Amino acid sequence: MNRSLAVQGSSLALVALLATACTKSDAPPTKPAATAAAPTAAAPVAAAPAAPAADAPAEELYVDLEGDPDEGAPPLTVKWTSTVEDGTPPYTYKWDFGDGSPASSEANPTHVYQKEGEFTATLSVSDSKGLTGSEEYDILVEKEEE
Repeated sequence: MNRSLAVQGSSLALVALLATACTKSDAPPTKPAATAAAPTAAAPVAAAPAAPAADAPAEELYVDLEGDPDEGAPPLTVKWTSTVEDGTPPYTYKWDFGDGSPASSEANPTHVYQKEGEFTATLSVSDSKGLTGSEEYDILVEKEEE
């Protein structure tokens, strides 16, 4: 019996030791002693590419266009709307409607497609400083099926 009490006593001592080691302390952790370290060379850092300035001039005009409607039976009347950004007015417009008709120099022309076919309209724009830009838009002209 003495033997089992000795084993139990040892077990209790071990549990008490572990409990003490695992308890939380409110004291701040101690800093380890400073050791002299050999100086290290810093690796060179590559410079990040510079972002373009917000006021940097554009290299090309942003041109957008829309035709309404963009499909239908002939004769199809399409109202064109253009948007130009990143330039200096006044702008010069050149519309090629893709059907062999004469070009237009209006900003927002209306064009009638007389024949069936798939056409690609192209708008080319230049500004007062010589910047240019262009955009294309597809039109489908076909008879409605009965």
